[in-house]
Amino acid sequence: MKIFFAGIAIALAVTAAGCSGSRFYYNDPPLEFKDITYPFTTDTATVNGTEICYHDTKSGTTPIVLIHGLASNMGFFRYNIPELERAGLRVIAIDLPGYGRSSKPYGAPYTLKYFSETVTALLKHLGIPSAVIAGHSMGGQIALLTALKEPAVVQQLVLLSPAGFEAFKDGEGTWLRNAVNPTDVKKTPEDRVRANLTMNFYSWSEQWEWMVEERERMSKAEDFDRFCYAVSKSVGAMIDEPMWGRLTRIAAPALIIGGENDNLIPNPYLHGGRTADVMEYGRAHLRNAHLRMMPHAGHMVQMEASVDVNAAIIEFCTAGK
Repeated sequence: MKIFFAGIAIALAVTAAGCSGSRFYYNDPPLEFKDITYPFTTDTATVNGTEICYHDTKSGTTPIVLIHGLASNMGFFRYNIPELERAGLRVIAIDLPGYGRSSKPYGAPYTLKYFSETVTALLKHLGIPSAVIAGHSMGGQIALLTALKEPAVVQQLVLLSPAGFEAFKDGEGTWLRNAVNPTDVKKTPEDRVRANLTMNFYSWSEQWEWMVEERERMSKAEDFDRFCYAVSKSVGAMIDEPMWGRLTRIAAPALIIGGENDNLIPNPYLHGGRTADVMEYGRAHLRNAHLRMMPHAGHMVQMEASVDVNAAIIEFCTAGK
């Protein structure tokens, strides 16, 4: 599970935040969610009762849906979308409800079931009966749930540093739920934001600095309280809708891609262990899965190892076609 903004290790945050040359953005103007800039085209549609922002290539052979993780948006696939499109795939990326440029209704349930139903509703809106469903972190858990609940919609699964394989005891789940609440998310200072983002990478560099700027400027946006609410509810949803006991019921062919140096899976504050072991558990319990572990990559494997990740996805999606 990726805990993006939780204030759970002050010492770690302080040591990680002191990157030489780091810029601070607390004096920069607000960035409204509707003004987030993506390096690809976007459209909007009202599906499942919510206005959704999405990207659609609108051409290509095999359709593939990209589902982002906790506290992020479809811009986190900016290093993947162009290459997948050049390979002839029809790429659909979505801002989940509560995230990115999509609506953020307080009345939404923000459960994984709700997110999954929104993804399938978008496919129906686009006239796509089935697709490869790909997800990063929380998005991977949503993809797994979709394959379980709506198998006819899922041609294949691509699971990037997925949540859902790691088991949590009741007490651990309670701790995780309490660790991320709307107030704490809202009050996260910029140095902690950078530290938490740094933990997602094997090797942080200036090329990822746009993530810090985006997050800090969004903290001044009109809808930021609604975003914080969605993040908090999403953490509870990941705990309430576990997948580890249901993986054997999923028949869709799956490609699992993990970073060998993922600092967030398994959760280092609760039980630790090796990322490769968690990913292998998923591979062994899914009926038809392949596992690729990327060296020199962390939780944001689709960014740090984008060249190899893109090649693996393309090979998986186009094999035999």
